[in-house]
Amino acid sequence: MDADGAAIGALLCSGLTVARGRAPVLRGVELEIPSGTRTALVGPSGAGKTTLLRAIAGLQPVQSGTIELGGQRVDGLPAHRRGCAVVFQEPRLLPHLDAAENVAFSLRTAGVRRVERRSRAAALLGDVGLDGFGRRRVGELSGGEQQRIALARALCAEPQLLLLDEPFSAVDANRREELRALLVALQQERRLTTLFVTHDRGEAAQLGERVALMLEGRIIQHDEPSVLFERPSSPIVARFFGSSNILRGVIRAGAITLGQCTIPAPGPDGEACLTIRPERVILARDGPLELQVLETTYTGTHTRLRLGSGDLALVATVAPSLAPAAGAHVRVELPIEDLWRIPLAHEAGEVPAQEWDLT
Repeated sequence: MDADGAAIGALLCSGLTVARGRAPVLRGVELEIPSGTRTALVGPSGAGKTTLLRAIAGLQPVQSGTIELGGQRVDGLPAHRRGCAVVFQEPRLLPHLDAAENVAFSLRTAGVRRVERRSRAAALLGDVGLDGFGRRRVGELSGGEQQRIALARALCAEPQLLLLDEPFSAVDANRREELRALLVALQQERRLTTLFVTHDRGEAAQLGERVALMLEGRIIQHDEPSVLFERPSSPIVARFFGSSNILRGVIRAGAITLGQCTIPAPGPDGEACLTIRPERVILARDGPLELQVLETTYTGTHTRLRLGSGDLALVATVAPSLAPAAGAHVRVELPIEDLWRIPLAHEAGEVPAQEWDLT
């Protein structure tokens, strides 16, 4: 806490609006990140994620709204006075400097002596798993090593807020996993307020203590990862987080009719919209629903089944060894405890799914 009682690094964005010409990019964004926590900002391309990050960092002017960091308004300050450090998708290292001088660049500009700069850079290089790399040139480093140095450079500035814009997207899958784990460990050790931008829902769930879903310039839902996956606030949130099973109908006496079958359903009677995650759909010999396997897709870790009968369509995931063949008829159970009742589209003010790019 600072002298005024404000949590150092706590971020509060209120009513942020950004437009390019007449085209709105951010539409009154509200976002709060408690001090010392990690939030992942996720959404499809064009949702406004990078624009929001740049606005927070002071690299993008805003038309209206406020940005507070540690209880102080910073939206009127230039980027170098906001207390933010940014790690971009590309490392943006300076090729004429070695690794240590790249890490210590903020100290160099502050006039810190070379001996102290290199000492602090060496410690940070060790923190990111590059002990002894101080004298290496940029051209001698792999892509993953360059991103580690970019991360160390950001940490060297001792920012109130660390901003990362899809920094691992160009790194191969195995190295990406290592870098994610490294980032979480460093953040937890320093309790550094962190905002991580990604388009990957899995990466968002892994990196964020909380996840904010952005679509068309708005934060649609901001909560713990498990809530967005298991208890989405709208059908569009459910779809984005991998549940294409959107079931609409009318609940009467605690049950809903799907196709030719009636199954137990949660919540009060009335028009309803339910969702269930594909991994919670159970293939059971005595299941109440009979569906045909329309398509199977092997993903490596599981097999994805597209099931259907008449107007009823479901997606299920099963272990590859248990996957039925395309064309087979299977019986399916939807456990009531795994069905989640979400607001109807007109109640949630939702844009129809076909108007969103969820690829």
